[in-house]
Amino acid sequence: MKKHLSTIFLFLIFFIGLSLLLYPTFADWWNSFHQSRAVASYVEQVANMDDDRYREIWDAAWDYNRSLIDRPNDYLLSEEQREHYNALLNVGNNGVMGYVEIPLLDIVYPVYHGTDEAVLQVAIGHLDWTSMPVGGESSHCVISGHRGLPSAKLFTDLDKMEVGDTFLLRVLDEVLTYEVDQILIVEPHETQALL
Repeated sequence: MKKHLSTIFLFLIFFIGLSLLLYPTFADWWNSFHQSRAVASYVEQVANMDDDRYREIWDAAWDYNRSLIDRPNDYLLSEEQREHYNALLNVGNNGVMGYVEIPLLDIVYPVYHGTDEAVLQVAIGHLDWTSMPVGGESSHCVISGHRGLPSAKLFTDLDKMEVGDTFLLRVLDEVLTYEVDQILIVEPHETQALL
């Protein structure tokens, strides 16, 4: 009987250890699966959009960017401003405003409104007090993502990029191509670089 209990105990310890070892791989696969579905759904919704609705959404994002110049508080959104912000570029009413693609790292992740921890645990977020990702001069769009999470790879390999590498933001049917012009390592409380 003791031998039987020790065998069960050893099997249980082995199973727990194996589960702990496999958790990061499984969690990353699970998150990648859901991110791929979110991007595919976004692409499909944009493809099915009529031209008038497309223009209306795009123009509203441009209007928002122009309004940032006159906004009295740069970093804090009022409840009304946040509600307006969350409605912009929100094609499927699920918070996805587009997706980021980094060909060098084989990354394609949805970009959601805001940088709440719930968003950053599974995807990339857009900093709500910055310009909407529609390009143009005098706009400054900031997206953010975690590195080194056990549950999702996200921007873990971002340090492999170098000055001159490019990445894409795909918003509606527009493709905005950006080139890395500097690399900075900043702590979450260091916001000076965002200005």
